[in-house]
Amino acid sequence: MTSGSANIEQGYSSRTWGLTLDTIVGLDVVLANGSFIHASSSMYAEIFWALRGAADSFQTQPAPSSIVNWVYDIPVSTAAVAASAFLHLQDFARNASVTDSKIGFGVDPKPFTIRITGTFRGSQAEFTSKIAPELLRGLPTPSSQSVKTLDWITSLTQLWGGPLQQSLSGYNAHDNFYAKSVLVPESSPLTKAALTSYFNYIFTNGSHAPQPWFAELNLLGGPGSVINNPPPTAANAAYSGRGALWVVQHYSGVNSSPPKDVFDFVNGLNQALEGEMPNTTFGAYANYVDPELSAEEAHRAYFSADTYQRLVKIKKEVDPGNVFSNPQSVGM
Repeated sequence: MTSGSANIEQGYSSRTWGLTLDTIVGLDVVLANGSFIHASSSMYAEIFWALRGAADSFQTQPAPSSIVNWVYDIPVSTAAVAASAFLHLQDFARNASVTDSKIGFGVDPKPFTIRITGTFRGSQAEFTSKIAPELLRGLPTPSSQSVKTLDWITSLTQLWGGPLQQSLSGYNAHDNFYAKSVLVPESSPLTKAALTSYFNYIFTNGSHAPQPWFAELNLLGGPGSVINNPPPTAANAAYSGRGALWVVQHYSGVNSSPPKDVFDFVNGLNQALEGEMPNTTFGAYANYVDPELSAEEAHRAYFSADTYQRLVKIKKEVDPGNVFSNPQSVGM
C-alpha cells in the first residue's frame, strides 16, 4: 500500500476540530498485490488504522460563518527578552481561564521581533476584552497589530498569504528546501534555559543565515485541544504526535548556497532548542520530512515503539515485497 501524510495536517483550527485524520471514516486503497479495498473501522481495520495520516478521503467539518484573525509583532531587544516573552506565551497557552479549543496560534521568531499569529472562533469583542489583554500582559508594546473579523475563506486566504485557487494546468511552482521539526511534549514544556539558548542562536546567526529561513512554533496542546483529546474513534490511529504542546518547524531554502551550510544552520536551530533539555524525549512531525534522518532515526522520531511495531506487522502482511517504499518507510 502507498500513502502520503497530507491528512495528518494541523492548523490553528485543529485545536477546535482535531487533525484531518480525525475525520476520516473510510479509505479506498490499492494494495501492493493490486487488489482494491475499502478500509474502515469495521473492514480491514488494521489497514485503516495504519493509513490514517496518509490519505485524502475524508469528511469535513462545517466552517464557521466568521472567525477572528489576529497578528501582533512584538519587539524583542535581546535574546533574554525574547525568551521571557515566549515563556509568557507558553504560560498563556496552558492557562485554562483564557485558552480553550476556540483559539489557535503560532509564533514566528526572528532577530529582534517575534510575530504571534492566530485565530479565534468567537466574537472580536470577546477576543479584545478577554483574550488579548492576557496574551499581551507583560510583553513589550507591539510594533504593529491587526485584529479582524473575517469570513472563513477570507481568513484562510489571509493566513496563506495569497489566493487559494490554483490553475489546473501550467502550474510549475516548486521550492528546494530543507526542514526539520520538533514535537515538544506537554509534560515537558520549553524551559527558560532552552529558550535562552534558542533565541541566542537566532540572534547570533539568524541575520546572516545562508538562505532565507523561517521558524514556526505552533500550539497543538493546551486546554481544550481536540488534537490531544480526540474522540475514541479518532484516537485509534497510527499517529504518535498526541500529547505535544508545540510543533516546531525549521525551514530554509537551498537554492544557491552549498546544502551543507543550510543543513548546519537548520540543525543548529534544533540543537539550540533541544540541547538544554537532555532528559526530554522530543518527537518530530511526519509532514516536515527530514531527509537527513536514517530510517531508524525517522522511525523513532515519528512513531512510538508500540505504533511502529504494529505498523511493521501490517506492512509484512499487506506488502511483503516492499513494493511501496521510500528511504524512511516502515520496515526499511
